[in-house]
Amino acid sequence: MKIADPDSLPPTSPKTMAVLILILVGLIIATAKAALYPAQPATWAPLHNPGATSLADTNTLLTKSGAVIESIKAAPDLTTETWTLRHRTGIWTVLVRYSKTPKGDVVRSVQIHSEISHLPSFTRTWNYPPSVSSIPVASSAAAEPPAPAAEPAASAPTK
Repeated sequence: MKIADPDSLPPTSPKTMAVLILILVGLIIATAKAALYPAQPATWAPLHNPGATSLADTNTLLTKSGAVIESIKAAPDLTTETWTLRHRTGIWTVLVRYSKTPKGDVVRSVQIHSEISHLPSFTRTWNYPPSVSSIPVASSAAAEPPAPAAEPAASAPTK
């Protein structure tokens, strides 16, 4: 087999090189976006409107998506379930809070937390429905001091 002489190859036009460079840059951006900003599983879309979802529907939805239940914390008016899903980018944690109603348990709020495994300090959190409580604790604590009478005694940490 004869090796081609580099001088005998036709030159690449500047337009073709520009298109190839744009494609390369686009692929780099798409790879970085997929690695740093993973998208929630598409089956979790109903969790974005939590008031319309029942306990059974939410548990079925999370189970079918591959999530595994870790814990259930029951209280008289509120039940919190913690679900996890291992993904190629890291671990997804879903906290689902149910309110007890006469018709049955209804989803009150959902918090989805993504921790990327190859960048341990990089996490993202989504709250549904978005509310004032979705503001990080550090910023709200700096804005106003906590009222001791507003917290129940059982929630105080003990050392």
